[in-house]
Amino acid sequence: MVANMHNSVLSLPGLDEAAALDSLAKEFEHDLEDLSRDAERDLCGRRFVFSRYGRELYPYFEESAADLVPGCIIPVKEGRPVASVDSTCVLLGETSRGALYASRAAVGVSSEGSLRRFFRLGPVLVYVSEAGASGLGASLSREELALALSDHAVAERVVRNTIEARVVEALMKAEGEMVVMADGSLKHPASLLSARLPSGRSRLVGFSKSSSLIFSEDAVCVLSRCAKPSFYPVEDGAVRTFLAKFSADGLVFRLDVSPGEEAAEVVLGRLLWNDAFSSGYPDSLKVAHHLSVFSRADCQALRAMVARRFRLRQLPTFPLRAIALGSFKGGA
Repeated sequence: MVANMHNSVLSLPGLDEAAALDSLAKEFEHDLEDLSRDAERDLCGRRFVFSRYGRELYPYFEESAADLVPGCIIPVKEGRPVASVDSTCVLLGETSRGALYASRAAVGVSSEGSLRRFFRLGPVLVYVSEAGASGLGASLSREELALALSDHAVAERVVRNTIEARVVEALMKAEGEMVVMADGSLKHPASLLSARLPSGRSRLVGFSKSSSLIFSEDAVCVLSRCAKPSFYPVEDGAVRTFLAKFSADGLVFRLDVSPGEEAAEVVLGRLLWNDAFSSGYPDSLKVAHHLSVFSRADCQALRAMVARRFRLRQLPTFPLRAIALGSFKGGA
């Protein structure tokens, strides 16, 4: 396909734009040559994980480095609750001036090795228009608002992150000490928690299952073969980052631990003692995920409620993409 890039442009007869496209095709070929030289060091001979349309994939490494020695996660046998938070946001509909979203957060609480309780917050309705984000409980900057109005995916992320950050902050300010766990990295640039870590007596942990954030192949290999719950530090700083496995046959995940008086390794021990881990993933976070997701019936009920409450007049719709693009059955 790459080899035919230039020829495919030259095969267009009778077009005035052919010369311009021919020149651009040659530029693309030169760019490919530059890429081949620059990426030789990072790509050539490396093991590679091919993407499947953005879905999370877990790499399996067959070799490990013998010089890496992981640490054992020692259970801290104190009944300190683990409160895990997850959230979801969906687009309900839009007008010519803005869009209406629904968000929901859920919290699963574990203690002494088993799930104790759970909470579901929402749905929270948020209307994003040029005037701002009504119902969000937080103001957006001019740049954030412009992005949210131009792209539904961006708006959903902004709404979801804001709702989840408010839940995390409320838990961190609660009386008593606990481990508050959020789904995702504390260092992700799109996370509100990365800009300002909530303060309090409790500790905040970011639990990430995305393979793009697991950046130490050798450490993953070593931890995968450990017969006990183990960890390996990969990045120091105010927020310490670990790769950890919480069960003998479990998977390896990335954890970001916020600063505090106790060592971050102690926080891992509290997680191990107070939560339950199926396949190495915490039950409290698993429950929070499933309770925050909107089912098809939930979305239908929300649409009916919104239509009745705001006296909406539903416009008939048709599948624009299918009509505009149709299907192309020709060979290429």
